[in-house]
Amino acid sequence: MAARRVAITGLGIISPLGLNLAEAWASLREGHSAIQPIQSVDCSALRFRNGAEVRGYDPDKHFPEGKHAYLDRFAQFSVVAAREAFRHCGIELTPQQRERAAIVCGSAVGGQASIEAGFEDLYVQGRGRVHPLTIPKTMANAGASHISMDLGLAGPVYTISTACSSANHAIGQAFRLVRDAEADFAITGGAEAIFTMGMLKAWEAMRVISPDTCRPFSKDRRGMILGEGGAMMTLEPLESARARGAKIYAEICGFGMTSDAHHLTQPTVDGPSRAMRAALR
Repeated sequence: MAARRVAITGLGIISPLGLNLAEAWASLREGHSAIQPIQSVDCSALRFRNGAEVRGYDPDKHFPEGKHAYLDRFAQFSVVAAREAFRHCGIELTPQQRERAAIVCGSAVGGQASIEAGFEDLYVQGRGRVHPLTIPKTMANAGASHISMDLGLAGPVYTISTACSSANHAIGQAFRLVRDAEADFAITGGAEAIFTMGMLKAWEAMRVISPDTCRPFSKDRRGMILGEGGAMMTLEPLESARARGAKIYAEICGFGMTSDAHHLTQPTVDGPSRAMRAALR
């Protein structure tokens, strides 16, 4: 079978710029910054104070009857974004089509908040036990798994964890599944929720966080800024999307990935340039 062209037909997001696609797009157009003083953690013992947090999020609105207790914050973001993307694309899937629908997510650290809560119970509070759902809440694949159960999609479901490139690699893998007819529909993207004291202290130890804001192309830049949120998109064959009259936001025409094979934290120009050339090919 010839390789299929792949279209993006649905978008979903929950981010520091807005709790849904419309809010986030409006904030971008109006030039709002998502970087503000961190509120969810006491930063008095840290060298930095600012981050990009999701504000105003109420888990009970998305997971009523206390169901949010079964999901770490990052997994909640995954499901919220995926639901919006699925609604946004307007597709109606038959039971057979649901069995050929893939979910590929990216997450660098998974359920960090749940891990730290378990450690606090064990080592600080001395309770001798942790929450019985600690393992399913902390695993990096929790977001993808809950999307699968929530939307009833039963094709390939897995998570990519490759640090800052996790979501990009997930999108590329989902693209290839649809292109090569391994799946006829896919939800893909990424989610993170890393505002815990342990994680912030770990980033502080690397001395890479800016004490004020993020200016990546400025001569006087002082570091990066941490953020949280989730973003998902739906992929399907271009021909199928056109046949059902779907709105097409973009077409994915190529993908490439490489390793610098160079240094633990310091990048080189060679790795990214080879990835770009691979995508163009």
